[in-house]
Amino acid sequence: MDKAKLALEIQCELDQLRALAQQSSRLLAVTPTDRREWDAVAGAKYVADVWMAVENLCKRRYAALEIPFPQGPDSHSRILADLLAAPHFAEHISANLSLRLKKYLAFRHRFTHGYGQIIMWSMVEEPLRHIPGTVTELTKIWADWLDSLP
Repeated sequence: MDKAKLALEIQCELDQLRALAQQSSRLLAVTPTDRREWDAVAGAKYVADVWMAVENLCKRRYAALEIPFPQGPDSHSRILADLLAAPHFAEHISANLSLRLKKYLAFRHRFTHGYGQIIMWSMVEEPLRHIPGTVTELTKIWADWLDSLP
């Protein structure tokens, strides 16, 4: 994959993440008295989507570097472990961001394999609140990684 195509694909993912951050902020702005019963489910979807976006970015990195994509039941956790250990990412992903990514992965698993429609607001409020900052950090890290490629 050439760098221009990779940059376009990564930019598309980052644009989607920024839109997700905006939607998250809008949802957080809804007052508790105006919150609808499905707002928690929407928030859970946004929280789970953070991990899916990270995974999509990693898929593009694997393809560009011709690295085999992890397969099997532990593939999601292996993707995160690889990202956190990879050159460039290991030095730019803070301990705080690393912890948030681990929480987004765990939430995604629970949301996907559990009952995604049975969600309490208290389950999503904190991870939802961290989405904008997480997206800002990820956008910078991935943009810097793209710039570092030959």
